[in-house]
Amino acid sequence: MPLTRLAGSDDLEFLVRHDGHVSSAELEAVVGRDRVLLMVEESAPEPLGWLRWGLFWDTVPFMNMLQVVPTRRGQGLGRLLVESWEHRCLGAGQAWVLTSTMSDERAQHFYRHLGYRDVGAFELPGEAPELLLRKDLA
Repeated sequence: MPLTRLAGSDDLEFLVRHDGHVSSAELEAVVGRDRVLLMVEESAPEPLGWLRWGLFWDTVPFMNMLQVVPTRRGQGLGRLLVESWEHRCLGAGQAWVLTSTMSDERAQHFYRHLGYRDVGAFELPGEAPELLLRKDLA
């Protein structure tokens, strides 16, 4: 059965190879701040997925990246990662969390299914609008 755990320095090589959205220095920094959650399974040689977050307004947890390895998608691992993260945030006293996704991505439906609701959008030149989603935890 897959479990979640915080990433450590031993996981940096995996994250650098698979999370090309931020620099290796930034990955090292967020791992050091305990802001990367991994989905692991005893029988798997590498993590099955990860969730990386930061803080919006320096206080509100904001999910920046949710990824499950292609061979394990569609098995509920993304949902387990998000629920584990939400549980950690609630335990840390957070009343709500945020994430975003582009309006032309399927992820918006996944987040709404998990109880996230649209709270706004913004546009960047040459890209589809970015949807901002919020979930109340308490």
